[in-house]
Amino acid sequence: MAKNSSHDFETNEPAWIHEEAGGEKPVSDKAKKWLTVGMVLAVPFCMWAGWFEFGRAQHGNWRAWVYTFEWPFFGAIAIYLWRRLLKGDMPKIPRPDLDALAREADEKEGNKEKN
Repeated sequence: MAKNSSHDFETNEPAWIHEEAGGEKPVSDKAKKWLTVGMVLAVPFCMWAGWFEFGRAQHGNWRAWVYTFEWPFFGAIAIYLWRRLLKGDMPKIPRPDLDALAREADEKEGNKEKN
């Protein structure tokens, strides 16, 4: 994770940047702390929001039935991502093939000129 000198916070670069530098870096303790703080705030909010929408659905708001189940689902996704990120299982971003992208752009430009 790179430090930004003007703001002093960590940034998340694509995995291929770390692979070129000799391997991926583990999740820092600071990142784990902030992930846990976010988790402690997000999951109870999602459960409360689901309960709130259930009350609205009970009073006749038919759209609230969707939100009644949607908010706990968001909480479950937060738990899944929290566990995954704490283990260091960061999503992999494939390294772009700049040469292939340049060829594709040239081909499209050539097709436009023909038409």
